[in-house]
Amino acid sequence: MSRFEEGTESKIDHYYNDDETMRLVNSMASIIGIPIEEVWEAYGGFLIQFTMETGWDELLRAMALDLEGFLDSLDALHYFIDHVVYQTKLRGPSFRCEPQQDGTLLLHYYSKRSGLYPIVKGVVREVSRRIYNTEVIMKVQERKQEHYDAFVTEHVVFIISTVDTGGQRRSISSKSSETSHTLHETFYDMDTEDFCLAFPYHICFDRDLFLEHFGNYIRKAFPMCQRQETRVTDILELVHPEVPLSFDSIMAFKNSLFIFKFKQPGDMVHTKNDIKPITLKGAMVVLDDGKYILYVASVNVTSVRELIERNLHLSDMQRHDGIRDLVMLNQSRMSQVELNRKLEETTKSLKKMASELEYEKTKTDELLCELMPATVADKLRQGKVVEAAEFGDCTLLFTDIVTFTNICALCTPYDVVTLLNDLYLRFDRLVGLHEVYKVETIGDAYVVVGGVPEPCENHAERVLNASIGMLMESKLCLSPITKKPIKIRIGVHCGPVVAGVVGMKMPRYCLFGDSVTVANKMEACGVPAKIHVSETGKRNGLASNPTFVFSDRGNTEIKGKGIMYTYFLERNDRRSVWELCSRPRTGDQTIDGYMELHDQGVYDDENVNPIIQENGIEKHSKKDKSHHDNGPGEHVINHHLRSPTCTIL
Repeated sequence: MSRFEEGTESKIDHYYNDDETMRLVNSMASIIGIPIEEVWEAYGGFLIQFTMETGWDELLRAMALDLEGFLDSLDALHYFIDHVVYQTKLRGPSFRCEPQQDGTLLLHYYSKRSGLYPIVKGVVREVSRRIYNTEVIMKVQERKQEHYDAFVTEHVVFIISTVDTGGQRRSISSKSSETSHTLHETFYDMDTEDFCLAFPYHICFDRDLFLEHFGNYIRKAFPMCQRQETRVTDILELVHPEVPLSFDSIMAFKNSLFIFKFKQPGDMVHTKNDIKPITLKGAMVVLDDGKYILYVASVNVTSVRELIERNLHLSDMQRHDGIRDLVMLNQSRMSQVELNRKLEETTKSLKKMASELEYEKTKTDELLCELMPATVADKLRQGKVVEAAEFGDCTLLFTDIVTFTNICALCTPYDVVTLLNDLYLRFDRLVGLHEVYKVETIGDAYVVVGGVPEPCENHAERVLNASIGMLMESKLCLSPITKKPIKIRIGVHCGPVVAGVVGMKMPRYCLFGDSVTVANKMEACGVPAKIHVSETGKRNGLASNPTFVFSDRGNTEIKGKGIMYTYFLERNDRRSVWELCSRPRTGDQTIDGYMELHDQGVYDDENVNPIIQENGIEKHSKKDKSHHDNGPGEHVINHHLRSPTCTIL
């Protein structure tokens, strides 16, 4: 319903944009039958559950003593996860808390993405329950849109109150229980220069944002800065939180993490055009009852790459600054992340290759099964030796095209290949239909066997049925010379054979024995458009199907074998030609189709167009009568030519 590809749910490196996310949420709400707000709230609870179960449990528990401190720390946690751990640069929300006299909390939620505030309810409730053993009630007191110069922010105010469950619980705010500590009035001799040296990235400013003093690095980067003349907005641009830079907004977000970017870099900091601007990360400290604000910060870098991009060095940081250790540790972590990313890409590539390999293996197996029987192919695939096997009785069929040599001499190779392909595709279909095995094709010769490699009792019946279908299907293939149906000879014989795989580079399943020779001679000494059957072929066919009808050909000299008494297969009274060909019969065709099977008129020149129109009435040529003499004035309709399944195209 969300229009995602199946199997991509587990990709951990996929960034879901808002459109994709809303499709997922809307689909879930539709299927479950609940409002979208409830889906978001449930997601907020699951987010905490999932986070704590995947390695972040101790970090979340160590964030703050109470819920208020936890919520005040969320900005810093979001920034750390977004910019340090995963480096996704997401548009995270901002939070600030206001403790009330009655013990409740006002939670201010700011986000550029409208409609996601129910997530906060799920997050806060799950955090209170899991970390602080407290049940809370959250209500939306106010929801509004705040318009700034370049963006619109959704501002939602929640009221958070505790639920008395009778058990031991923590307070959601510890501000009311804080005790003040008085320091001894001792003079600490530390002048401004020492402070600026100890904290090279700090700035101190008044309510009007005029600078009072600033660290040595700021002074070197911006030598034009003057006390009470230069404003904070002249040298720095507020990146986070995304609020207007004013004294009131700073006081409102004083518990948040503040990120500033150098606005006008000095000559010392940037010497190349491709150097990225330096950003500072720190916190605001209110001094002298709110007359001044001290911004204590460090350089906001997390990796060696970021140091290089900003033309910075580890020596630019104070030795007590934890950023030095963070950069070195994060470099090791990023190497591991990069290794994991490459491993995941390799895994996906291997899965794709495995899928492609399986597909190619399937194609190879199918091709192998086309070249030889499936049972033999399985043994070869397993590396087993396929021993030659003797079959005491089977039925062999040979067929070839009459005057094929003349066709090859008078036609292009393309025409010959097209003719054979058309014929063999039809024969292949019949082989599958009657469950016999195609041994091979050599030129115009097509060889079929029944009872090999899987023995069966009715192998002769199957092959004889296939021979009827082949004779009928051959009438649909036109000679490229005469544009008339081709004639084929078919020979059938039963007897013992030896079968086995020959060769290693291009293995073939071959049949050997005198029976193969006799079947071949039956075809070579046969009559065009007839099915020539030996005595054993007739006997085995009648054994399983007594309704086969044969006509005697009589004693026939078979080259190399002497005189043999042979037969022609005429029909199978149990099944029609249409059944044996698996083709539908039209209304003007005979019921069993054997008249169309033995119709020789389709091969004659004078019968290529037997039907003519005269005065709007359908009549038949007298040439038709000469072939089927049915008495004076009678004209015979050539059913075969009128058949939609056997039409000469």
